[in-house]
Amino acid sequence: MMRKFLHILKEGTVFAYGALAGKKAELTSGSINRSIFSLAIPMVMELVMESVFVSVNLLIIAKLGDKVLGLVGITDNYVNFAYAIAVGLGIAAATLTARRAGEKDKEGMGKTAHYIIMLALFFALLIGGLSCYFAGEIVGFLGINAGIVNDGLSFSRLVFISIGLVILRLSINGLFRGAGDADLAMKSLWLCHISNIVFAVVLVFGVGFIPAFGLLGLAYATILSRLLAVLYQFFILLTGKTSINILMKFDFDRPLLQKILKIAFGGLVQYIIPTSSWLIMVKIISTFGTTALAGYIIAQRIASVATMPAWGIGNAAGVLTGQNLGAGDPVRAEKTVWRAGTINMSYLIAVALFWQLAAEHVVKFFTVESEVARYAVQYIHVVSMAYLLLGFTMVISRALNAAGNIMQVTLLYIIMFYIIQLPLAYLLGVRLQWELKGIFTAIVSSEIVLAVLFLMIFKNGKWKTIKI
Repeated sequence: MMRKFLHILKEGTVFAYGALAGKKAELTSGSINRSIFSLAIPMVMELVMESVFVSVNLLIIAKLGDKVLGLVGITDNYVNFAYAIAVGLGIAAATLTARRAGEKDKEGMGKTAHYIIMLALFFALLIGGLSCYFAGEIVGFLGINAGIVNDGLSFSRLVFISIGLVILRLSINGLFRGAGDADLAMKSLWLCHISNIVFAVVLVFGVGFIPAFGLLGLAYATILSRLLAVLYQFFILLTGKTSINILMKFDFDRPLLQKILKIAFGGLVQYIIPTSSWLIMVKIISTFGTTALAGYIIAQRIASVATMPAWGIGNAAGVLTGQNLGAGDPVRAEKTVWRAGTINMSYLIAVALFWQLAAEHVVKFFTVESEVARYAVQYIHVVSMAYLLLGFTMVISRALNAAGNIMQVTLLYIIMFYIIQLPLAYLLGVRLQWELKGIFTAIVSSEIVLAVLFLMIFKNGKWKTIKI
């Protein structure tokens, strides 16, 4: 028994190392489990680093005080909203590249990359510039005066400038994932976040002859790390270390450009809906005071740490759906989604049980304020109750996007956030004065409705016939 266990452990370690090192695997034939994990392992490790970064970054910010925590939380929420175009382009990149990869169309992959990068550069300059220019007005509208902390406005402007770099990084990573080069997307993100942590510690607190820049040091670290990641991505693309060839001759292709813009717009709207609702939710919660807002922000970040690996599995399922449909095998595509959903659900049930037992102890690492901690623990306990269905929601949403069924996913998000979650949060939290308990109840209720609708649409099967 022990020998068999050691053999399985050895085989699993070798397989995981190969996936992380970029060993190519045939994704449209053979074992479905191997296909899922060959992509999921680097995607999960990518998001594990995202989780580590969120945790370490939160600890660094917490050292600067509650007022800084509120300002950073507001700017982060706006950044998430502002680079919605990057998510749209990333969805378009992954969707079209995966379909062309399944068809073994190398030229189509290269042409898609040309247009994705060109559009990413345009929007990076536009959105980064405008956000920087109107930084004071943006932060003020979201409920915080940047002047309440030293260098608050300068910090906001610098962080908003870096939005352009985020747009480039996410768009190019979409190309990598769609092509099956998930390891390259992972490496670019690891480089970004590890360097960000190092730069932040050095520049925020000071080391040796380098002075402590405080809040501005956090902004400098953000810009430098994001720039480093983008430079690495272009090095990979220009040296042929990916299956995507951007050195081929550029040809103007109006139908392709229109197709990219259509998919990207659908992805953008799909992303803006939940992101804008989060901003409105923050606005609602801020009416309960800075303590409630701090508790919500801490809880949101902590909870996201545990669910990020599940999003990695969902992303892997999306790429495999696109490639299998491109290869003309919708049956395998459907089997892959159900298999990945089951894996995800099992993982998230374990996470939910952990949070019910350990949330209070984990929150104590991030705040010493008892009232802030109480709000944070309450959020985690309530929201984790929806994890049973969230595993399938993550997988099916990515699969439907990869199949080209983006607008239907968008419609479901409209129902979830604007018809159910926000009105219910206002009713329970403000009108009935349940405060944060009402807010959290509304979030869970809307997540359950979304999961049920996703399952119904996926079982309908019309997504298998969409041509892109």
